[in-house]
Amino acid sequence: MNERDATSTVPRARRLARPRWRDPRLLIGAVLVLVSLVATTTLVRAVAETTRVWAAAVPLVPGSEVTTDDLVAVEVKLPASAPSYIPASSAVQEGSTVRGVVGEGELLPLSALVAQADLPGRVVSVDVSSALPAAVARGSGVDIWATDARSAEAGPPTAILTEVDVLSVDRGTRDFTAPGAARIEVYVPDGRIAEVVRAQALGHHISVVEVPRAGAPETNGAPEELEAEDS
Repeated sequence: MNERDATSTVPRARRLARPRWRDPRLLIGAVLVLVSLVATTTLVRAVAETTRVWAAAVPLVPGSEVTTDDLVAVEVKLPASAPSYIPASSAVQEGSTVRGVVGEGELLPLSALVAQADLPGRVVSVDVSSALPAAVARGSGVDIWATDARSAEAGPPTAILTEVDVLSVDRGTRDFTAPGAARIEVYVPDGRIAEVVRAQALGHHISVVEVPRAGAPETNGAPEELEAEDS
């Protein structure tokens, strides 16, 4: 075999073809990258997005009218349950109260509001015969006991109200120069009002016992704006 024949049998190297934009593999790759970018951007926006809603600046108690002075606007992350709460851009309807106690700093659910006229109970003022527990404040839960002190030997006390909500507290004065009784306002269900009025009319000795609750009411002012996450 001569040199010319050997040279003619060596295969020639193929040139790499330049990729074309119409290549389906490139198009699929570009689409996947674009979808990934859009999904990442959407997720980041969803995580960072917040809603401004009303929270309680003070404990909100059934029977007490809720006004904007009792509320504070907070930024919260509520991707799914946002419609269940009251936007801070909305005003609370005049004459509204709450169905149950809403603690200081808690979000105000739309379902918690009710017209005062539709509330199944009334606010009653109770004169207390003995000193109030120091922890009793607006939003506290208390039991109220009455003892018939008219006889020489007082009978056993009777619980005339249990776990009622306190709207306001007046501790009065308890010194030797100007003694005065404490007084509290409580929300009383309709069926128990007569017992309270009767006990006070008969001059019974009225005592108040605090009912411990989770998240006891704060007495040092309204909370500052905060950020909360929906759990």
